Amino acid sequence: MNKSCSIFFYEGWLGVAPTVINLAKILANIGYSVIIYAGKHSDLIHPSSLDENITVVYFDKPKFVDCIKHQLWKIKLSSLHNLVDFITFAIQILLWNFKQKNESLKREVSIGIDTNGSILAWIESFIFKSCLVYLSLELTIENQFRKFDKIRQLLERLSFRNSSCLLIQDEDRCDFLCTQLKYKHHQVFYLPNTVDYDASIADQKCINNYFREVFQLDEEKYPYLVTQAGMLCDSVFAKELATAFKNIRNGFALIYHERRKRDLEEPYIKLLKEINSKNLFLSLNPLPYEQIHQVFDATTIGLALYREIDENYAKIAKASGKLSAYLQHGKPVIMSNLESLVKLNDKYKFGKVIQDISCSAEIESALQDIINNYELYSKNAKYCFEQEFMFSTKVEPFLNFINAY
Repeated sequence: MNKSCSIFFYEGWLGVAPTVINLAKILANIGYSVIIYAGKHSDLIHPSSLDENITVVYFDKPKFVDCIKHQLWKIKLSSLHNLVDFITFAIQILLWNFKQKNESLKREVSIGIDTNGSILAWIESFIFKSCLVYLSLELTIENQFRKFDKIRQLLERLSFRNSSCLLIQDEDRCDFLCTQLKYKHHQVFYLPNTVDYDASIADQKCINNYFREVFQLDEEKYPYLVTQAGMLCDSVFAKELATAFKNIRNGFALIYHERRKRDLEEPYIKLLKEINSKNLFLSLNPLPYEQIHQVFDATTIGLALYREIDENYAKIAKASGKLSAYLQHGKPVIMSNLESLVKLNDKYKFGKVIQDISCSAEIESALQDIINNYELYSKNAKYCFEQEFMFSTKVEPFLNFINAY
């Protein structure tokens, strides 16, 4: 093991970031010692078993940081909050490295994720002359930076301009990111946000259906399990969908599976149960990354519904981890009317697009059409995954690039 790679992931939601996990695994497999610096979140389940050549260092946010931010808020300098978080994370990484004994700090590849990660990777690449890689998971949007926070905006633009290459999900997201960061990148590699294809997992059927076990769902009463995996909030039409499903018949159960730990006593969760106590089931305990395939194996039809809040959602198709997981497991998908999703579905015909999420009749008609032609939709879903989301194939040009660097 004579090559080393750093991945700077300030946001830290590693358990729901298949791109980061699979990129790290592939780099480890080709001879890199990989270290991932990540922020820690108590409500997320972190991966329990990665390659022995991958080290993940989680950093809790120190309590004094909130005190500093409160004082800044009192003197009307809250625009410095994100900068304080960034500096804290940078110092934590620096101190951790100083404490390591008999280990070389030398890095051959420095991968930075989004704003904070890319800045730190740029600094490391400047010190060690390493290959700087900008990895985009969430699109930077220019108006998210206020007043003093524009310091981070400037630094991100410099790191982006100085990076050797850009990793991003597709051309549409690339074009938008380049406009926001004021630079048309010269070297781009496209990596969809997907788990690495493993036929032994995707094709095998679990002995027991995960959701039927958790909720004791009778197969005669609910033969079809319709699942929305991931975040549970207004951004994914959680309330509208719960309302619409109350009037849907023919044995369809609506299941929300959260990506982070939630509590039944939360006001939002209680509201959802008040809206629909008939056929809505809430799965609020996230599974470890290594077991998440059980969710998609248990699903009959997947839901990929997003509100068009900003470009991150408007251009979601190749960035949606749950969409790729549905397709990998051959599950037809019902999706919202976003251009990126419509375009992909028009090409592969793996599901149905809904115009009005609150319309029970439209949703029920789409569900019934999929059930009536399930084998065809399922076949198309797998084909779409193989053509558009196969991570191990899509990553090869990037690996060739860094090996030649």
